[in-house]
Amino acid sequence: MVMLFANLKTSLKEGIKPAYTLFGTDIFLVNKAIELIFEAAKVEPLNVIRLDDGASESEIDAALRNVSMFWGKNAVVVRGETESRVILDKGTTQRVECNPMTADLVTRLIVNQSEKKITHDAAMLLAQCCDNNYARVDNEINKLLNYYKDKPLIERSDVEEFVTKTDSYQIYELSNVLLKKDLVKAENVLQSLTLSGVDDYAIFGNLSASVRRLFYSLTSGVPDAQLAAFLKVHPYAVTASRRDGKHLKDRISKIHSEALELEYQIKSGKILAGRAVSVLMGLFVS
Repeated sequence: MVMLFANLKTSLKEGIKPAYTLFGTDIFLVNKAIELIFEAAKVEPLNVIRLDDGASESEIDAALRNVSMFWGKNAVVVRGETESRVILDKGTTQRVECNPMTADLVTRLIVNQSEKKITHDAAMLLAQCCDNNYARVDNEINKLLNYYKDKPLIERSDVEEFVTKTDSYQIYELSNVLLKKDLVKAENVLQSLTLSGVDDYAIFGNLSASVRRLFYSLTSGVPDAQLAAFLKVHPYAVTASRRDGKHLKDRISKIHSEALELEYQIKSGKILAGRAVSVLMGLFVS
């Protein structure tokens, strides 16, 4: 059974498993999980033995049994590209998922880590800008606290100005500024994405997904949380779509239909993805 990183600390208080396999894309959480496991296991001194990713089970067993010149129990860490292992003993292995956490949890961690020097609103934006990946978040927090060290409180505008945004967040930002009919800012975001090497088809696909979210949000009476589960987005995305896209309600069916037609034309080679992006952006602001 897979355990989420968010539940690891509570689980360790209830008892330590013989071994753990940590997997996921957030390296900060992987490192933190190893730290938490070692802290929980320190009822007696631990001798940590680090092995290469290709270590065999026999090598791991030998490392666990090896008599150290220091008194204490041996523990083995095997770091790999896709997963890492912490072995304290022979027995059942607990798998721990270390993919990015929910936005709400990351936001709370940001506020706490900054000792409340970052406002809740700014922390929420920071989480979004980093795709909730705490490895990125941790780096950006340190940059913010250092750059604004003389400022008593870091606000949303500071995050907007200073934080390095992921490509996926910039695509999300592109749809937001288009909803506000800010074509100048939209062109700036698009240029930034192009310069960073984001594929035109990826930009179109994400804009098309935004149109789909708007279409269902504005034309259905399904509650926000239920519709969000269907669309596989955060409930706030549906709430924001209904709030910010209400001026498109009379035109959203046509825009949605046009987006589907543009996707067909791209796939059939009748239009380039970059041109389709321009057309779709025009439909937002016309």
